[in-house]
Amino acid sequence: MEAVIDYEYVIGTHNEEVIKELSVASTDVQETFRFLPPYRMDPHSNDQNGLCWDDGSIPYGSLFQVVAEATANFLNLFAKGDDKCKVLTEMLGRTVQNLDTFGCPKRKEFKMTTSCSLPCHQFPDKRCATRNAYNLYGWLRHHIQDKEYVKCPKDNTRHTAVFNSGVKTE
Repeated sequence: MEAVIDYEYVIGTHNEEVIKELSVASTDVQETFRFLPPYRMDPHSNDQNGLCWDDGSIPYGSLFQVVAEATANFLNLFAKGDDKCKVLTEMLGRTVQNLDTFGCPKRKEFKMTTSCSLPCHQFPDKRCATRNAYNLYGWLRHHIQDKEYVKCPKDNTRHTAVFNSGVKTE
């Protein structure tokens, strides 16, 4: 069984990415976690995703444990982009495959079919881990089904019927 992980972040004191929202999507699973800041800093936000430094409800020290538990039952993990795959692979100690290697389209090409509970994510121009993970998983399932069910090579020799015209010409 496979799952897609996506996250959004804000920039910390040392220009590091501080994960604020992380979502895991799979068949019948959509979990989103919002993390408190790891240290005190003047409140600021990220214009692309609308998340603020002070957002969150889960202690940042629990990040690894939360992600590890949320993904433990999945055989294959996927994320979009080299950077996210690298961060998640290092965090989890297992490979997180990049959807880009399978030809996954850009996020802008997806029609967002799910909503998010954060007020700042109600706007379509804001990135949202919940919407992204859900839509990326939908693409992955479609991609996998194409590979499973569309294996017939085009073979025109299978058709043996000969069609004759019902109009007699002289």
